Amino acid sequence: MFEDLSFIGLMQKGGITVAVLALLSVLSIAIILERAWAHRKFSRGVEEFFPALRRAARESGISAVYQMCKASSSPLAPVLLSGFERSGKGKEEVAEAMELAGRRELSRLERYLGILGTIGSTAPFIGLFGTVLGIIHAFSDLAVTDGAGPAAVADGIAEALVATAAGLFVAVPAVVAYNLFVRSASRRMLDLESCASEFADPIGRHGLETEAR
Repeated sequence: MFEDLSFIGLMQKGGITVAVLALLSVLSIAIILERAWAHRKFSRGVEEFFPALRRAARESGISAVYQMCKASSSPLAPVLLSGFERSGKGKEEVAEAMELAGRRELSRLERYLGILGTIGSTAPFIGLFGTVLGIIHAFSDLAVTDGAGPAAVADGIAEALVATAAGLFVAVPAVVAYNLFVRSASRRMLDLESCASEFADPIGRHGLETEAR
């Protein structure tokens, strides 16, 4: 009978589809951890760099902001540098350049999310496929066993249902993480745009000095 409910036992009972789902689970966890670190790094890069830029602009002018951006790895730096490339050409043109650069930074935050979303949407179907195959096999065994009752296939059906459970086990965290990261990326993008917009007007009105270029 179906008595071993340990993780290894379930893996063995579930067959090839459970092995595939286990690999997808490992990939999903790796992406979740990597994206969590990337989003945290992005957020800290903006939050820590922005106050320093404001102080530099207030104390030393817009050229100091340019020099700080050139030396920084903050995601805010390439956005402002794109604006500096249009310095002196008006706030509108500077804002457009920074918006485009902001979208590039957003694409970095959304990296691998397509894979995570695909895992979340396909894992239940892979599990269902394994369950269907298991049930077909169980009823095939019943057909070739003379005088067997439902108990003869109970173990086989239980094994088949492991695949469905595994599919849900993989899909639920992947879908939850995907939605959280999409919302997080939107919030980070708003923060980035808000910080960058504060410098759009001074960059657009005043060109950089020759030595700053």
